Amino acid sequence: MDIFGFFSLDFDWSWLDNLGQLPMYQIVWHFLVNGGWALFAAVFIYGAWLNFIFWRQQIYGAKQSFIFLAIDIPKNNLQTPKAVENIFNALSGAHSPADWHEKVFLGEYQLGFSCEIVSIDGFIQFVIRTPKQFRNMVEAAIYSQYPEAEVTEVADYAAEFNVSFPSDEYNLWGTDMVLTRDDFYPIRTYVEFQEELDKEFKDPMASILEVMNSIGPGEQIWMQLIAVPADIPWTVAGMKEVNKTLGIEEKVKMRAIDYVIEAPLKALSFVGDQFFGSVPVDEKKKDKLNMMFLPPHEKTRVEAILAKIEKTCFKCKLRFLYIGKREVFKKGLGVAGMMGAIRQYSSYALNGFKPGKNKTQAKIMLKQIRLAVKQNKILADYRGRNGDTCNGKYLLNTAELATLFHFPYIEVKAPLIKKIESRRSFAPIGLPVVDSKGPVEEEAPAFDTKAKDTAGAIDYDSDYFEKRFAVDKTGEKDKKRKQEILAKLSAEGKAATPPAKPEKKRQSPPDDSAGQGISLPDNLPFAE
Repeated sequence: MDIFGFFSLDFDWSWLDNLGQLPMYQIVWHFLVNGGWALFAAVFIYGAWLNFIFWRQQIYGAKQSFIFLAIDIPKNNLQTPKAVENIFNALSGAHSPADWHEKVFLGEYQLGFSCEIVSIDGFIQFVIRTPKQFRNMVEAAIYSQYPEAEVTEVADYAAEFNVSFPSDEYNLWGTDMVLTRDDFYPIRTYVEFQEELDKEFKDPMASILEVMNSIGPGEQIWMQLIAVPADIPWTVAGMKEVNKTLGIEEKVKMRAIDYVIEAPLKALSFVGDQFFGSVPVDEKKKDKLNMMFLPPHEKTRVEAILAKIEKTCFKCKLRFLYIGKREVFKKGLGVAGMMGAIRQYSSYALNGFKPGKNKTQAKIMLKQIRLAVKQNKILADYRGRNGDTCNGKYLLNTAELATLFHFPYIEVKAPLIKKIESRRSFAPIGLPVVDSKGPVEEEAPAFDTKAKDTAGAIDYDSDYFEKRFAVDKTGEKDKKRKQEILAKLSAEGKAATPPAKPEKKRQSPPDDSAGQGISLPDNLPFAE
């Protein structure tokens, strides 16, 4: 083969044809003795290295101690999820980056939290699982935003459900929720659930709690949100997507070999510009034009990505299980209801949730056996608070976390089946009525003063969970810890002031200057 007429190369490929005619074992042997063994050795060494790191992490994880904190917030909660977002901002302080030696030889990894909403027989409880060394941080973060909260140390409720599948008594359906798009796209946050006209906050937690409150004896719903403080470079992927959308070329870090290769190309480009001329390009003007002509949906995505990456992020995993005795197991309620409630966080233009591969579903061959294996696996993942299933964790910022896990707004405590904002009633008997001819006594129809709305309300701060799982049944230790933490927060000036309850004012009595002499009875309904 002639190369530019200076020299020629002669490639003889006949050896490859001859090798292809040999038996397979001779081909493998030829490959190994001629350097192929190095590839197998590299793969073996790399696999052994990964197993060594995993072994060290298993040892490190076995040394960690975790506790469970049940949290009760009074039903007159007037704080929006912004307060819980502040809690997650405080929990991000648990981030402790480890160096290379600590990660490899000591097996250290970032510890995180598991925020869980549990419904057992219809009784709802908010629970946070935390490493023991971060307990003070968690309690201080909660009490700083909710001074009237009650935090109780409890046992692991999931460990009490000691059932193996297949089971003649119980059935289980569960799934890991994964994102529909890359995690630098945000889901709908609590800010988007505020009505534009009346500025009323429509709490998305209401739908989830309604489903959890609808189950009965023998049924359980567990919802788990694993949150691990993320390393700093979470913005890299998001900024790459923004630059790609805007058409901005990213700066590539040059290596020594790159400079060597690029030098002759730059020289040729310089010579060409001298002979033919060059057209100057105003890069700033180009970027400005890109923003001006960006389609509306692309502009929305760019703004949403930038809004997400400017907040603190966690590596997260969302999953839920529905467990029930076979005679009361209602998949339409426990599964479809929860999926519908979670779907409200999805934005078709940005991001949302969908069931991942780690779910209890099996079809065609050996269906029952494979289903039992998947049920045992997802139950074990929930108990172990394992966030590395499916494709691993994904990034959610503090606003997204606060949207998925927050204490209900005051409106959620009211009945969800029937909510009456006001009630019209008759005036009390004997109230004088004035017309143009003077006072006239009119008798109003009688009404039942005990009439009330009988629709069921969600009870999310009962003592059912604490009585069943509390470590200290007397509650004295938890009360003592609360007083100590509140005293410390008060001394540091970090305790939040409880929201003042709105005062109900009576109507001012009418002006008596006209000499009408009307007196109002004490039981006259006041106006808010």
